This record gives sequence, structure tokens and C-alpha cells, in this order.
Amino acid sequence: MPRWDVHDKWAEKLSISGEISNYINRAADNRDMPEDFKKHTRERKIPMSRGKSQSIGSLTFLFGKNLHDRGKLKFAKEQDLQFLSKKGTDYVKTWYLHFILDYLVALRDWRKNTGENIEDCIGKYQKNKAVTVLDTKEQLVEVMSFLKENSEELAKDIESKSLR
Repeated sequence: MPRWDVHDKWAEKLSISGEISNYINRAADNRDMPEDFKKHTRERKIPMSRGKSQSIGSLTFLFGKNLHDRGKLKFAKEQDLQFLSKKGTDYVKTWYLHFILDYLVALRDWRKNTGENIEDCIGKYQKNKAVTVLDTKEQLVEVMSFLKENSEELAKDIESKSLR
């Protein structure tokens, strides 16, 4: 996954404050998670089988240490987006930015083997990974368009200094 300075750089290029970028980095990577986001993960329940439910925080523990692992659960992504939507559109854009950058790094070797470019992979993210709620589709499209417009510089960052 990209280092936080890579996430911060792209957030800044998207005119997102360092404070919001830091917040999303901490929430997504579960390192010194912001208190309100931590509370959200404890209080939000996800329905399970047989009428039982689990908190997002419990599922994070069961499925992995960070939001990336729980991100495999669509319902958890939807809950997180609803929470972040209340904080503002910049939080939603930064959330999408964080996960798209991580996705691009995860596909780095695959991209080399197939010859696909960054734009192709961003399209794959939209098709295979993207989740939207309420009015978040506009923020997703804005982030994806921004990254596609800056694909040359983005490819250099992904190839060179992106891993933690």
C-alpha cells in the first residue's frame, strides 16, 4: 500500500486539507484511529445470519486488522461512507482516493504483466470495487476523473515510492 506521504500528496493535489487526509489515513489503516470513527466502528451493526448482528469493529477484528480487510464487506463500506458523508464531501473524496491508490498499488505487478494502464485499472476499480451511497457517486467520479487526468504522474508515484 502507498505510504501516507503518497496519499497526502494526492489529497493535496485534489485540494483536500492535510487534516482530512490524515484523518482518513488513520481511519483506513487503523493506526491511531480518530475517536469518532472508532466510535462509529463500535456502534454500527452489520446484520449476520440467524438474526444476529456484529459491530463493524468486531468484524474488523475477525477479518483483519484494518479497514482494507473489512472493506471486502460491502455493507461495512456503505456504513463507512454514510458516516463520512455526514462529515463532508472532502472526507468522502479522500476515502475514495485512499482506496483507489491502494488498489492501484495492489495491481502494480498485474499491470506490468498485462500492459494495462492506470486509466484501465481505475475503470476496473469502479466496476469491481466501488461502493456508493446517497450522493457519493459524484465524489467517486470526481476522484477517478482527477486521477485519470494525472495518470502519468500517478504511474510514476505508484511505480517508484509507493510501498510502505
